[in-house]
Amino acid sequence: MTTVMNRQKGGTMAMNLGAKAALIAALLAGTATGAQAASTNATANLIRLLIEQKVITARAGQALLAQAEAEAAEARAVQAPVATADASLPPAAEGTIRVPYIPESMRAKIKEDIKQEVLAQADFEGWARPNQIPDWVKGIKLSGDIRFRSQSDFYDGNNSLGLIDFQAFNDSSPIDINGNTNPTGFPILNARTDRTNRFRVRARLGLDANISPQVFASFRLASGDDNSPISTNQTLGGGLAKKDIWLDRAYLRLTPVPYASASFGRFPNPFVSTPLLFDDDLNFDGIVGTADARNYVPANTMLAVTGGAFPLGFTNANFPNNADNKRGDTNRWLFSGQLKGSIRIADTVDISAAAAYHSFDKVQGRLSEPCALFNGNRQCSTDQLRPTFLRKGNTLFLSRNILPDPANPLNFAQPQLLGLSFDYDILDLNLLARVPVTEQIAVELGGNYVRNLGFNRNDLCRNNPRGLPVNNLTPGNGGNTNPCSAAAGQTVANFDGGNEGYMVYGLVGTKKPSKFGEWNIELSYRYLESDAVLDSLADSDFHLGGTNTKGYTIGATLGLFKNVSVSGRWLSANAISGPPLAIDVLQIDLQAAF
Repeated sequence: MTTVMNRQKGGTMAMNLGAKAALIAALLAGTATGAQAASTNATANLIRLLIEQKVITARAGQALLAQAEAEAAEARAVQAPVATADASLPPAAEGTIRVPYIPESMRAKIKEDIKQEVLAQADFEGWARPNQIPDWVKGIKLSGDIRFRSQSDFYDGNNSLGLIDFQAFNDSSPIDINGNTNPTGFPILNARTDRTNRFRVRARLGLDANISPQVFASFRLASGDDNSPISTNQTLGGGLAKKDIWLDRAYLRLTPVPYASASFGRFPNPFVSTPLLFDDDLNFDGIVGTADARNYVPANTMLAVTGGAFPLGFTNANFPNNADNKRGDTNRWLFSGQLKGSIRIADTVDISAAAAYHSFDKVQGRLSEPCALFNGNRQCSTDQLRPTFLRKGNTLFLSRNILPDPANPLNFAQPQLLGLSFDYDILDLNLLARVPVTEQIAVELGGNYVRNLGFNRNDLCRNNPRGLPVNNLTPGNGGNTNPCSAAAGQTVANFDGGNEGYMVYGLVGTKKPSKFGEWNIELSYRYLESDAVLDSLADSDFHLGGTNTKGYTIGATLGLFKNVSVSGRWLSANAISGPPLAIDVLQIDLQAAF
């Protein structure tokens, strides 16, 4: 019944508004002006309709007609008589009131009265007044996307067994490394057992608001298995349990002048990059600013600079929890700057390039001060410098300098944490060329080179014989795992890691197919050494995340409907050095955006 009533109300509202608009138009078009009189029947009928439609009351109508009669009499006094015209008219129907003339002032008054009646009705019935909605509300835009994925992971039968899952190690840290006091051992990576047809979903919903020409606000919610910075995939299943939603973005952008802006909060990656360095789902926390030189470069070129400061972690104010002497700030930051430019050649070919420097401050681990854990203490001095997230590939060391238990100095628990062996100051170079073939099809060719300038092999031995790396090593003669020294008859272990990486890629077709029949094909090859970038921020799909990997990706996308497409990708990756670990990933996606 509510629905019927609402429909009736909407229909009455539309009818009243349409009738009033028609009557206003008729009055303005059909009334006499100057010395020429209007048809009295038409005028009287119009006023009667106004009364019947309850635009004006009968009493108000009679008053208006009386005033019209008076003003018409004044007009007849100075103009030619119109009585002969009135005499020729047929007798009026019962209840009809004839008005020979409505002057301009009366028409204006009727128009204003109707306007006020309409606005009063709008207020009463909840219509929106014109220009009553604030400008910033008009600037709000909702957007989002949903992706359904079937993913299969295939492992080579010759992969090494017993590889430690360092991500799980640090997530569940500290873990006792003494096999006598920790009989359960360490978390181990899956290396040979395939995982097929896992269903995963990604859902994101965002709101953008243009508050004013200078102020833009945005936030976005996203799915995700956990709070990892590089994936918003949610694995289905789990007994049909509900899924988590995370705050993916929330920021303000100020644009005081057209050529400069600054963003504050959590925002999309502001830098030109590839998944070699930053995963496509990665967002940044902090402050970033961009300025371009549009007033100083030719129209077919672009030159801009971007810089920002991004907190990676703040010191716990109460660390260590069980001591009065709190540790000083060990806040971790990322400071980045990038120069980027582009040029269009012959009105068709677009070439762009970018050079960036990303300096990660205080992410390198440090060996703790001598730490007594046998007396109930659970914290060591450098625990807060452990990586917040790990994947696999970066060189790691045991960061706690644990003192022996006096009660059992030869066999005591050693709960350890992992730290990063190297510093990370990354040079990132990008180049991309785009050549159109038709209006819808283009060819793109690009390349990316990264180098960790903070990499120093001497850091492996800075705490020798403690703080030695636990991965990316080939033992020397005699099984020696120390890359810094060797006993008689042994040789030092060989460090297999490196600090460089590159990627070449190409695409043919439409960049992002969003219509039926649009398509593209992509192909890439990458080579990424162990410590070229942080493994926690690189592509989460290739080699199932991390560094120390090489291989290729091939994929294709086809548009099915408006903003709906299907795609497939095959990612084939192998470890560059160390124990063999080959992983192939097949992804089939159905995605829609709005």
